[in-house]
Amino acid sequence: MWRIVTEGNYVPTVTSAEGVISDKPEDAWTTTEQQKVLLNSKAHLFLSCALSMEESERVDECDTAKKVWDTLQVHHEGTSHVKETRIDIGTNKFETFEMIENETIDEMFSRFTTIINELRSLGKTFSTNDRIRKLLRCLPVTWRLMVTTITQTKDLKTLPIEDLIGTLKAHEVILQGDKPLKKEKIIALKASQKDISFLEDDSNELESSQEEAEGELALISGIFQRLIFGQSGSGKNNFLAEPLVPERVGIVFQFSKRINSECKSLKDKAT
Repeated sequence: MWRIVTEGNYVPTVTSAEGVISDKPEDAWTTTEQQKVLLNSKAHLFLSCALSMEESERVDECDTAKKVWDTLQVHHEGTSHVKETRIDIGTNKFETFEMIENETIDEMFSRFTTIINELRSLGKTFSTNDRIRKLLRCLPVTWRLMVTTITQTKDLKTLPIEDLIGTLKAHEVILQGDKPLKKEKIIALKASQKDISFLEDDSNELESSQEEAEGELALISGIFQRLIFGQSGSGKNNFLAEPLVPERVGIVFQFSKRINSECKSLKDKAT
């Protein structure tokens, strides 16, 4: 059936005495030829059933399995020129492939397998030996001793790639156990010292602001007392001996309103 997909429908033929090949009449088909012709419809049906709705619409006008296959091949792989370009890009990815820092063996091998599968779908393949040698070359410098050991103790031409990945994963566990612990506590201590210094500066500024506010309040209080008790004296006795006159009461009232607004602003500044 696959031959029908790649080469076209099977049509029984007959060769005349002169060597001319022509289609055989349908009523002259043998049972075997009838079964082969039936495969034409089966191949077309199987391909159509395997496609999605979008792909089915793309090949809706194709009446043979070969036409369906050719249409899908051009759409997904492109023309021969596009295919060669994609092969060149994939080959460059393979040649420049490197293991990323802090990447695990599983993650690295997954990326590597994706590149290999893309190239295989385009008809470009690499032998197991080529893939193994490329994997060993892509490892970082910290793996150099392990790479040397593998190349000297194992036959890379017969080594299965699964065994290589298993050996690398075992060595990866050892490397992870040898990594030093990060000094997170020291970093946290330095950060806390900076925070303490910052808080001390804020506390000093707040105390200074409060002292200035208290000094201004004391000055205003003294002025207020002089207005109430007079210019010469202060205290309770002078207040009783010299009662407030209406003019002084008006001055005190106006000044008290001013003091009230200034006290509010000083209070806001202190807080």
